[in-house]
Amino acid sequence: MKEASEKARLYNLDRSYFGFFREIFSICQKALIIWILLASILWNLSTQITYKYFGYQNEVVSTIMFFLLQTAISAVIDIPFSLYSNFVIEERHGFNKYTLKFFLWDTFKKFLVFQPIISLLVGGATYIIIRFEDQFFFYLWLFSSGTAIIFMVIYPSLIAPLFDKYTPLEEGSLRSEIERLATQIKFPLKNIFVVDGSKRSSHSNAYFYGFFKSKQIVLYDTLFDKDSPYFKKNQEEKAATTEESENEKSDSASTKKTDEKKATGCTEKEIVAIICHELGHWYHSHIFKNLVISLFNLFFIFKIASLFYNDTVIYHAFGFYGENNMPRFIGLTIIIETIFLLYFELYNFGMSIICRKFEFQADNFAKNLNFRTELINALIKLNKDNLSFPVYDWLYSLLLHSHPPILDRINALRKIDDKID
Repeated sequence: MKEASEKARLYNLDRSYFGFFREIFSICQKALIIWILLASILWNLSTQITYKYFGYQNEVVSTIMFFLLQTAISAVIDIPFSLYSNFVIEERHGFNKYTLKFFLWDTFKKFLVFQPIISLLVGGATYIIIRFEDQFFFYLWLFSSGTAIIFMVIYPSLIAPLFDKYTPLEEGSLRSEIERLATQIKFPLKNIFVVDGSKRSSHSNAYFYGFFKSKQIVLYDTLFDKDSPYFKKNQEEKAATTEESENEKSDSASTKKTDEKKATGCTEKEIVAIICHELGHWYHSHIFKNLVISLFNLFFIFKIASLFYNDTVIYHAFGFYGENNMPRFIGLTIIIETIFLLYFELYNFGMSIICRKFEFQADNFAKNLNFRTELINALIKLNKDNLSFPVYDWLYSLLLHSHPPILDRINALRKIDDKID
């Protein structure tokens, strides 16, 4: 236990040092962007590109080009940090499963997939602001809310499979127990999938998605313990497809190291307990409540931002001079990223408190269905496997963690048990 605690401490120290350095870099980067008026430079470049290839100026097209350039620059800047995070920190602690080739291809593919989506959203939002002017906030809110809901629907079934392989959970005792649980609480389960998260990392997860009467449960293959038939079958499939190149041998050695580090994984009963916790979020409508809060928050932000988006002082501060040089959607994003900084901190703090309450409710839901012991065991194993540090200062945790620390959750489960039984 002492050895596991020390490993978790060292891992979290590495993550904290890295996060601190990255935050300092981000602050310096933002200061440099403001100092050299990078936003106006990119905008001028965007208008030149638009005029060169289209023969006329168009604010919608120029704004799309602006964000294409911005996201491309951000992606390039982010690559060294992602490389260090995966191939130094995660590798050092036995979590990384990436090869360099796979990492670069994965990063490039994400960029290619999401750029058309970003372009459509930016183009639509810019058109709405131009079309409805001072009343744009309501229509932009409708557009943003609609696209957010659509994205929640299509992402798991259309976009996520582009990056990971989703395999239906084979027939067996685990599937039967999950289906029995779903029937017991009237959860509209359509299918259960296992995703090959182990090709990137050995971190574990489980979740469900879907609207109305068609919901799917997803289990990461890293969730299963070594005695699980699925784990053994998965390892056999990986061994059968491994190529005998030097790179693959190196990757195989890394995988073996990770498997040796992996403490336990979860038994089938513990996996069902984890699923029961997740279904507790559904039972208490936590996702719907979070969505409603987010949509009201979005409306508030757009409404307040609409009061300032035509203010020339803000545009001048970022290098946009002249009445005809006020790109409206870019101005709106600048306002949101600057004026709302303090508000976002308060909002995130409030949401963390709500999310922590939701976690306790979901734990209680699993406990009431007689999964208390299994859930406690699963939390301990996941905490150990993921090298999560169990002890935090209460104020630090309250400010920065959306989930309660494991000791708080275990103590709450035991107190609930004492109170009811």
